[in-house]
Amino acid sequence: MSVVGSVGRPLVVIAEPKGFSTAAIEALRTWADVELLEVPVKEIRELLARCDVVWLRLGYRVTAKDLAAPIRCRVIATAVTGIDHIDDEACSCAGIQVVSLRGETEFLETIRATAELTLAITLALIRRVPQAMNAVLRGQWNRDAFQGTELFGKTVGIVGLGRLGSIVATYFKVFGMCVVGFDPFVEFPYTLARRCESLDELMAGSDVVSIHVSYSPATRHLINASSLARAKRGAIIVNTSRGGIIDETALLASLKSGRIAGAALDVLNGEPDFAPDHPLKQYACDHDNLVITPHIGGNTRESFEKTELFLADKIRRRWYELETG
Repeated sequence: MSVVGSVGRPLVVIAEPKGFSTAAIEALRTWADVELLEVPVKEIRELLARCDVVWLRLGYRVTAKDLAAPIRCRVIATAVTGIDHIDDEACSCAGIQVVSLRGETEFLETIRATAELTLAITLALIRRVPQAMNAVLRGQWNRDAFQGTELFGKTVGIVGLGRLGSIVATYFKVFGMCVVGFDPFVEFPYTLARRCESLDELMAGSDVVSIHVSYSPATRHLINASSLARAKRGAIIVNTSRGGIIDETALLASLKSGRIAGAALDVLNGEPDFAPDHPLKQYACDHDNLVITPHIGGNTRESFEKTELFLADKIRRRWYELETG
């Protein structure tokens, strides 16, 4: 690995440069040297030792082990709200500031990609879109084989009524759904949904359960064997948040038993590490009631352009704060 900055200017390395915003790169170059460098995951520790700012997406994990050796890096940037791929506490101890989109509520109101994907994978699941398309590609045209179900008139339960959950609630409402919600952490937006007093109440009354809480020790396995056992029979689970919020072993058991009619997942626990024999992947190969996508919720051209330009300015301001004390 070769990264070299000029004297007097910080060095910013964008470690996942494919499709990176040209406008964001130019904004960074007004005050820093910028290198776009495809960095192997195993070399993340070396990268932290050689540059001032490292910009990551979701293809890397930064652990305490990566920060054990002497490092030069003072800022790690990631244009997402959930930073479970970065050990924030270890970074703080190492003198590294993590700059992300967490807490940028006003700006994030304009970022709708994950909310739109929530609708997309829900519809793909209940209308059996992947299976129908694959049948056509095999030369078959049998509409009777792919009867689906509708959203209209059903009840959707939103777990987490923060920014993203509130946007998703408005989208589902347009489909003519009854919207209920549960969120013990935020002031409840009564205009969007009827409040459930507990997760169990939401699970028992919802045809669709859509998850939009941040991942933390408090929300790990929030959806587990107990909550799934209380779910309305025939409900579907949709998760575009983080994989660890669902106990995947319990979800698989519920799918196999028929307690849960289906699931649409954009996230899995432990991603991006993904074993070919992952139990949910293996199940999806042989069953039509599980849709899995590789964490593409925020992956749109518009989303990347806006968030990367916004974060570039945030990094600039944070760097000047560090330099001026």
